[in-house]
Amino acid sequence: MSRLDPLDRMATASVDLRRLEYFLAIVDHGGVGRAAEALLVAQPSLSQGIKVLERELGARLFDRTGRRLTLTEAGSALVGPARQMSRNVRAASRAARRVAELRGGWLTLIALPTLAVDPLVELTSRFRCRYPEVGLDVLAPDHPADVEERVRCGDCEFGLTLLPEGSDRRDEPDLTVHELGERRFEVVLPPTSVEPDAEGQEDSEDEVPVTRTSLTDLPWVLTPPGSATRDLVETAAGGEITVAVETDDRDAVLPLVLAGAGATILPAPAAEVAALRGARVRSTHPPLARKIGLVHRRGPLSAPAEAFLAVAVASPGGDSGI
Repeated sequence: MSRLDPLDRMATASVDLRRLEYFLAIVDHGGVGRAAEALLVAQPSLSQGIKVLERELGARLFDRTGRRLTLTEAGSALVGPARQMSRNVRAASRAARRVAELRGGWLTLIALPTLAVDPLVELTSRFRCRYPEVGLDVLAPDHPADVEERVRCGDCEFGLTLLPEGSDRRDEPDLTVHELGERRFEVVLPPTSVEPDAEGQEDSEDEVPVTRTSLTDLPWVLTPPGSATRDLVETAAGGEITVAVETDDRDAVLPLVLAGAGATILPAPAAEVAALRGARVRSTHPPLARKIGLVHRRGPLSAPAEAFLAVAVASPGGDSGI
């Protein structure tokens, strides 16, 4: 029998890790009796475990001369791999415990760029303050539909997205949806713009809401078709809009608006920042708002995910009834 035969068998057989521990204990303590005492098991149980292991591997591991045991060639070949397997199992167990105890591990989340600052920054801050040893890997989708798709396929444990207007998404067949409040959007115009008011008349001073129908009269600075912001404007307008500038660089949108290229639409907190930089901000009539949804696959969540969900639903506007 070749030196590698038991290793080949171990790679293909279902070997009980406990029996490998019995084997290593006999090697380390020099006999069955002392190994049994160290492991706190009955000596017959340990001897039987070694016999089963030898059958599984198809090789004798010890030569027995009276009460003395010596390693066979196959047994000597097994010692190193068995120790490595034991180390790997202990390391895996420690890692699993750390994650379960929220003292390590990672949580992968995908979020619409529209929500990457608000509310994701606050949620991340609250989560990391409470669980500083758990990392967050935040991904950005190429398309809004990617959020739910990547959650469904298991790439991400959570998705942060906008829910369609007037939707009730609590009963998805394969996803669980938690509502995290509502996000209001505002129209952001260049500093010197003259926009239609609620009656369709031009107004440049008063804080008059922009009607949904008059959204079609504005020149827009928007991200490409299929993006969350573009879909939001086109749906709200209910008609064909005029796109003055189309850019996939989201950071360029506000500078273009401030330079007079056209209007855009931003979440209310971002619109407030734009106003501080000189932009004119108008609400819409009726208000343009979407519910924020935190989605995950049905079934058990990892310990970090359970913790993140608890933080999210406990935040202002979160679905604390879940």
